[in-house]
Amino acid sequence: MADADASSNDQAPAPTGLKAKLPLAAAVVIGLAIGAGSGAIIVGPMAAKTLGYATPAPTGAAGEHAEGEGDEGEHAEGDSAASGAPPAVMTLENLVLNPAGSGGSRFLLLTVSMECKDAAAVTTLESRDAELRDVVLSSLGQKTVDELADIAGRDVIKEQLTTALNERFGAKTVVRVYFPQYVVQ
Repeated sequence: MADADASSNDQAPAPTGLKAKLPLAAAVVIGLAIGAGSGAIIVGPMAAKTLGYATPAPTGAAGEHAEGEGDEGEHAEGDSAASGAPPAVMTLENLVLNPAGSGGSRFLLLTVSMECKDAAAVTTLESRDAELRDVVLSSLGQKTVDELADIAGRDVIKEQLTTALNERFGAKTVVRVYFPQYVVQ
């Protein structure tokens, strides 16, 4: 009987060891699932946008339209998203300006990309490059270092710059403004 008790004691710890590793294995599987899901939902579209790939249109009953149905008025005239073409973008790289009140001791280094209504608008902006640069530098040069350094205020600066550009070059020439490079020193 002592042998029977000894053999049963040898087998009893095995399930306990397996049970002890089960929560760890479950945590690893759940962690991988959450990581893969968040990568596919959050990081994937951001990476696709950065690389210039278009995000797919919504599918399913809510996102489907019959051909020509419900598309009127949803997009601005000339909006490249409506036609499926990539947006027309004009970029001014490595602009340097001294903010207002800095006495020349501080500067802003930036790159400005302007999404235009169409390729003709980009051609217009390219042909009037000196005027375009002047509008950008004049608009941003009126801002103080504190205004330019405030991250929360950048959307307001983008809207003001878009308005200034459209006043100079015609309504809706510039749809959106982006700052791919923005360094305040």
